Amino acid sequence: MKPFTKLERSQNMTKKSKGEEIFSDKNLSIVEYEEWSFVNEKSCVSTIIYLIEESKFIIRQEPIPTFKWVDGDEYYLTVLSGTIDEGEEPETTLLREIEEEAGIVIRPDFKFEFFKPLHFSKSTTAKTYPSIVTLTERDYTEVMAKGDGSRVEKMSKSVKLDIKLINSINFQDLPSEYLLVKFKEYLNIQ
Repeated sequence: MKPFTKLERSQNMTKKSKGEEIFSDKNLSIVEYEEWSFVNEKSCVSTIIYLIEESKFIIRQEPIPTFKWVDGDEYYLTVLSGTIDEGEEPETTLLREIEEEAGIVIRPDFKFEFFKPLHFSKSTTAKTYPSIVTLTERDYTEVMAKGDGSRVEKMSKSVKLDIKLINSINFQDLPSEYLLVKFKEYLNIQ
């Protein structure tokens, strides 16, 4: 990806009815629209998994390059999440990400419920589709988490935590913190 400091208005970018694309690569574009510049990127799903019989929940420990660039820490706690691929529905993405990141294969007829999709910020088009996935032992099987093959994914791991530890969790991103609040409400934990 070209560094943002070297961005120049591309000669081959075309003016679209939804703004002028001034930069683009395979992951995102920068658009000027109604006198505003913003990042146009894919939306994602995010979830906390709750295993009822074990009284445990699953979150991630992973390096997040953007956070490291700002804060310098090597690893962060976050919820399971993943990008919605073109033509994919949030439910399909959630199934794929749960298997890739946590090694959990959910039965095909399982019904997911999402909270209202949320915009990340005013500077990006991406939304997150948050969900709390509550599973009984009959809802899933466990396999080896394989990740998506990326370097960051290879350095990441999902962890099962006892519900007693919920008040000690400290997320650094808003989607994760939002889901933590919703999860505590679900469990009636103050």
